[in-house]
Amino acid sequence: MKIQNLSIALILTLTFVFSCKKSETVVTPKTKTELLAGTVSKTWKNTKAQATNAQGLSIDLVISQPICIVDNLIIFFPNKIYEFREGATKCNPADPDLLLKANWSFNATETQFTIDKISFLGKEYNNTTFDIVELTENIFVGKTTLAVNGVTYQFAATFEPVK
Repeated sequence: MKIQNLSIALILTLTFVFSCKKSETVVTPKTKTELLAGTVSKTWKNTKAQATNAQGLSIDLVISQPICIVDNLIIFFPNKIYEFREGATKCNPADPDLLLKANWSFNATETQFTIDKISFLGKEYNNTTFDIVELTENIFVGKTTLAVNGVTYQFAATFEPVK
């Protein structure tokens, strides 16, 4: 009787073990658009910006700007629109919250990113293309070349998402 009960318990245990299937979760990697703009929108803050001229003179644009500039936010939307907005502090309380609204796009291979309008050191630039150095859930790094007052600068910017 003991062996029969043990056999039944063993059969039930084996049946249970082999009948349980692991639930398979398929994780689809996010597209570059989803990484940059989320599914509705995604807000980023510039945490590092470096401009270097041909002579090697380098300027840290985050440290050298007042907080009312460096706390500004950029919001990307999946419909290829972006907004540049005031952060928590304003240089002038009368400034609007929305500083700039324009379009963005990836090139065909999604290795470059173009914005149709950007404001940099008080000047407006059109159709500026950035090489994408890194783009993940937690960081966006891009590099471009800009001419400011006749001087060409290599510009690198790092953004982190606002949580």
